[in-house]
Amino acid sequence: MNPPLHTFHDGSILHVMSAQALIKVPVWKGNRILDTVHADSIQKAIGSSPHLLDSGYRIIYIEEGDAAGKTVYQPYLIDGQHRAEVLRRHFTETLCEPDFPVLVTVYQVENESKAIAFFNAINHCKPQVWRLDPNLIINKYVDALVKRYGSDKKKCFLRPGTTRRPYLSVDTVRIGLRLSIEHLKQTEEEVAAFVEAVDLWNKKELAEAMLRLAAGGVIRDVVSLERAVEVGFMLAFDGTHRWIRECLG
Repeated sequence: MNPPLHTFHDGSILHVMSAQALIKVPVWKGNRILDTVHADSIQKAIGSSPHLLDSGYRIIYIEEGDAAGKTVYQPYLIDGQHRAEVLRRHFTETLCEPDFPVLVTVYQVENESKAIAFFNAINHCKPQVWRLDPNLIINKYVDALVKRYGSDKKKCFLRPGTTRRPYLSVDTVRIGLRLSIEHLKQTEEEVAAFVEAVDLWNKKELAEAMLRLAAGGVIRDVVSLERAVEVGFMLAFDGTHRWIRECLG
């Protein structure tokens, strides 16, 4: 990415990057589901002039763990995914097409909750069809869970990227919520009630884990279980998303 062109009042920075580099940036998982009809209409509108799609992109950088356990700043495309999809088609359908520069606004966020807040801010004028887009419903739950379990730097149990027990990946939570999408609610009160139920579930599992450790015997992954009890967070030990299903009722 080239040197910054401008810094906006919210801290986001305007950059120039190549279109081919842009289409390699993964789309943020909390984004709307790609509407192929909308992408088709953009493609039809620009015809054979892809350079017309040289602006209107926003990328977030979020601190997360990689597969090796190292902390990296991972970029995600959070706005402009339909334009980027048209560019992706352009460059993959004909591999010899020349590259060209595009304008991109870059914003660094601390966690998934901040990413959701940024996404909501840049989309506040756009229609939010919650029932037709499960990702937007899931964002409400992820936001509430991150604020409860992932916003304190000293006790950041819910983290983006790859994690190891006792910490839990936001990506894993998104998968579990999607599996129970038909049970997700939309009001703030209902989402808050879910988080309270998760708190009670965690405390119950914590008490049971303490009893198991005190009783001795063979326990699979005992070191991780001891660490989970030490920090007081048990959600990562449920690999079947049982805590989500039970807390949704």
